Amino acid sequence: MLLAGEVVVGVGNIYASEALFLAGIRPTTRALRISRQRVERLREAIRTVLARAVEKGGSTLKDFSNAHGESGYFQLEAAVYARQGEDCRVCGTAIRLIRQGQRATFYCPTCQKP
Repeated sequence: MLLAGEVVVGVGNIYASEALFLAGIRPTTRALRISRQRVERLREAIRTVLARAVEKGGSTLKDFSNAHGESGYFQLEAAVYARQGEDCRVCGTAIRLIRQGQRATFYCPTCQKP
């Protein structure tokens, strides 16, 4: 749902993975099953993640640069994105990678609940 541009704009798979982690929601959870309280927590997590990403100049994975030719550095502090197999920084469980609609999604199976 977070990647559906007609519903939420500005949250790509990097920021969706990070916001879901911050909110403690597993990315395989159906949107209709998320309580109002968890939706509010997710809304705040999205705002926090996007604000931090802007502060860090975005995310540079391959050849992204801003209008001044500078790289972004948000990906360096990612909690889950592109960290499959590495230990979760909160609980130590290995971060997992799944594919959702040809997009990579990363999550901690312990910290993120269905």
